[in-house]
Amino acid sequence: MKQIYLVALASLTMLASCDYFMYTPRFKSQKRREQPSIFICERIVDFRLEEGRWPNSKEEMMAKGKKYQDVFNGFKYTWTDFKIKDSNTMTFYFEDHITDNTSYEETGKSELNTYGGRVIFYKVKDKFAYTIKMH
Repeated sequence: MKQIYLVALASLTMLASCDYFMYTPRFKSQKRREQPSIFICERIVDFRLEEGRWPNSKEEMMAKGKKYQDVFNGFKYTWTDFKIKDSNTMTFYFEDHITDNTSYEETGKSELNTYGGRVIFYKVKDKFAYTIKMH
């Protein structure tokens, strides 16, 4: 009997939330197309090698010169965050894709399957490597 009430409650919640949220299926190829450019990753590594530390923000990185500004031209994400673990490990998060923002402005609904992800930087022997993960 409790299961029937639970199913009914879940169904009502889902019906009510349709006014506020939407879910757009995204294929792996679509997510791969919306990944940040590998040139951004290479410039972050360049910053680490030249400055001897990871950047704290996109703005700090862009303030260091034209080559960093140029790489972020056309960057499709409006929110970024740099989480520094130590001198050899850092994670770069990116969210709020421009298509998700325009979709919200047009429909007034939040997308549950948004573009975004992270780039994990780490040291392998004497070189820095990175892995891009989309969600």
